[in-house]
Amino acid sequence: MDMADQERENTVLLVDDDRPIREGLRRFFDGTSYRVAGEAADGMAAVALCRKLRPDLVLLDVKMPLLNGIDAARLIREERSARCIVMLTSFDDQSCVEQALAAGAAGYLTKPLRAEDILPTLELCLSHTKEYYLLEKNCGSLKRRLASREIVDLAKLTVMEERGLTEEEAYVLIRELSRRKNLSMEQVARSILEKGEAPL
Repeated sequence: MDMADQERENTVLLVDDDRPIREGLRRFFDGTSYRVAGEAADGMAAVALCRKLRPDLVLLDVKMPLLNGIDAARLIREERSARCIVMLTSFDDQSCVEQALAAGAAGYLTKPLRAEDILPTLELCLSHTKEYYLLEKNCGSLKRRLASREIVDLAKLTVMEERGLTEEEAYVLIRELSRRKNLSMEQVARSILEKGEAPL
């Protein structure tokens, strides 16, 4: 984690229908790099507060009224209204943990909570979430570049057929048009494909 992340205060939303657990967590976070931004006692309120507060982290109990934690986690993840979700569970049932992770949780803490486990777990979950979003961003960028390349390749074929050029010559022509017209190669390629010929 870089210095900027270490110095930055992370906002936390506490979600548990057990008030003493929320109060205990609120006291625990006093004096840490985590600031409690809000609390909720059910899954519906958690989803609404995430939309409003956009917290860095949601500590979300699994078993709650109105909307359980797993369904709430799924909605929060789909809406990207929180950076990281960590489940609170008193269940030892592995399928419950698997459901929580499949719903979008980055990790979980088992109740009764042990103070020494909380911060290391949260730091690890935040780090994994950051890596996930970075990977997702890189994948999206790669997909866009591949799509752009496919368009340029199709335009090259059009130019090759229209002007009887080699692949290299067609590429150079598109690149030169891009430079001359101050457009991206993809924009020039799209123009070629729309008109069926290379603009002069």
